[in-house]
Amino acid sequence: MKLAKKCLTVLFLGCIAFSVTACGNKKADSETEETTEIAAETVMSETTASTTATVAAIETTAEISSETVPETSTTEETTTSATTVTTATTSVTSNTTTTVTTTMTTTTTMTTATTTVPVASAAETAPPPETATTVVQKFEPGIWWATGSDDDRYFCFYDGSNEGSFKDQQTGLKVLFHYDVENENTFIFHIGDAQSGERVSVFFVDANTAQVTWQDGISETLKYQGLGNFDTFRFYSNLELCEMALEYYEINYGYRPDDAAAAIQNDGKITIQLYDNMNDHNATSAWYTVDRFTAQGQDAMGNPVSLKN
Repeated sequence: MKLAKKCLTVLFLGCIAFSVTACGNKKADSETEETTEIAAETVMSETTASTTATVAAIETTAEISSETVPETSTTEETTTSATTVTTATTSVTSNTTTTVTTTMTTTTTMTTATTTVPVASAAETAPPPETATTVVQKFEPGIWWATGSDDDRYFCFYDGSNEGSFKDQQTGLKVLFHYDVENENTFIFHIGDAQSGERVSVFFVDANTAQVTWQDGISETLKYQGLGNFDTFRFYSNLELCEMALEYYEINYGYRPDDAAAAIQNDGKITIQLYDNMNDHNATSAWYTVDRFTAQGQDAMGNPVSLKN
């Protein structure tokens, strides 16, 4: 009897244990199924959202691609957008849930438009260039003051002709001339009665200044002094100023020196030396520096002098 009771007890306990295990397994299976369903719903929800976004992008791309291109001469190259969607796959086992992530590859449509702008064609023949007219400048009528390394002198170009005359500062002698214009920089001067002309290079710096180079190489700068002639334009030559200085000294000091010499200074003034020739040296009586146009100036001590009577 005791043995039979023990067997019943064991059998009863085994049934209880089996029931508990079976219940536990059913509960676990139920939880697994619920987890699987939730995961599947999540994956499907994400897949649906991604797919919806992809479709929206495709529609947007289609709208961009279908925009009207202006009616110009264009060359269009269009790459069709392609969207590849890999469907999410969910594999469910009794205890493990495997989720495969959806991969979407989108190629965006790009449209390249090349516009050809028409270029105006050049004229078949260019207009002929204007013929350049060479204007040969001449010496204006009137007095031109010529200064150079040799001496100062004055040219008077006559109005209405290619004739004139000049006077040296040293002697004041008047010499006639006439000239011809060979070209804009070459004049042919005939001095006095000379039949053969002297070719002279002339370059006008401006309307009132000319650089002149004579055939023997002597150069002068001629500057226009104004309209007039030697009857109205007055200057005192060096010889005249020397004679006037000797007379001035004799009147003021009661003695007339033997000789006088004049020289042109850099500023255009005339310096006069009054002296006696003592064979081995000169005995100077006075130095005067005067203006060639007024004959007025000063002596070596700075005292004013006027050689004009």
